[in-house]
Amino acid sequence: MERFSEMSMRCADNYYPTSEWTMANEPDDLGWSRAGLANAYEFAASIGSSAIMIVQNGLVVSTWGTVADVTGIASMRKSLLSALIGTHEVEGTIDLNATLADLGIDDCEPALTLAEKQATVADLLMSRSGIYHAAADQNPAMLPPRGIHRPGEQWFYNNWSFNILGVILERLTGVPIAEDFSRRIAQPLRMQDFQPQHFYFKTIPQSLHPAYKIRMSARDLARVGLLFMNSGRWDGVQLIPEEWVRRSVKPYTDLGRGAGFGYSWWTGRYILRSTATLVHRHQEEKQFYWASGLGHQYIMVLPDIGTVMVHRVTDSDNGPRGEQIEQLQAMLLASRTIGVPLTTPITE
Repeated sequence: MERFSEMSMRCADNYYPTSEWTMANEPDDLGWSRAGLANAYEFAASIGSSAIMIVQNGLVVSTWGTVADVTGIASMRKSLLSALIGTHEVEGTIDLNATLADLGIDDCEPALTLAEKQATVADLLMSRSGIYHAAADQNPAMLPPRGIHRPGEQWFYNNWSFNILGVILERLTGVPIAEDFSRRIAQPLRMQDFQPQHFYFKTIPQSLHPAYKIRMSARDLARVGLLFMNSGRWDGVQLIPEEWVRRSVKPYTDLGRGAGFGYSWWTGRYILRSTATLVHRHQEEKQFYWASGLGHQYIMVLPDIGTVMVHRVTDSDNGPRGEQIEQLQAMLLASRTIGVPLTTPITE
């Protein structure tokens, strides 16, 4: 990584990485404590984390672990697909109000019912389709009974919906999803490690539709977070419509404890503890959002403080426990020396 001087940092607002990220000489230059981060990283090593990357206004505050390793990103794939869908919606290729019946979508027996086929693309994005058909990469024991909810009625995190979004996008564009993502997002972001062959598919006999899977490095995922933090803009170019980013991270479902779910992004709120808020005794809630994967992996974006964080694990099936990831998150954010976010807990 390139290094950036403290003087230059103070004279600029935001940066975009080129072929390499630019790193601060010291975390303190960007308002983070080196000692605090070291303590957090020591704890991360003890709970199964494999990589952490923190970016402040486009500059790397600190990295720990194997940030260049290309590994499976689990359900973070869903947020990335949502971003890709946004680039097509503005062009009129995909209509969020289109139903599965409109699109000619069905599945293996027991086939979709007429009621299930009324689910829209928007329902799929919000995980409110009400379709609990067998799906690739889905534990069938976790599914509710078919027909228990109407489309749009109930939130349920269901891989059938997300798998179908990939199928719909490929059908409407006529472009393989890996090629599409590479051309519209990975290449413009100048991802360092991503290759189209890092997309792959998983199938089961009980469903016609595969789950699309993605391998990616922590440092490339951080570029996606930076893109969203900047409302879909990258170095002066609007790659994803700003309105789509806003709609994507709007909580359409209240999941409790401050958490919500948008267009395949998780949302939360936090209070910024700072000298100003303590003096004036006024604490304003701010929004953050994240892409989440099994094992408590995430790309987290806190736009109001210009921060992106990525967390990866060694084994997604045996990642940190919920209370451990909350403790790690608190330690990382407490390492800020200017304004400490007090976040809601992170969920899978």
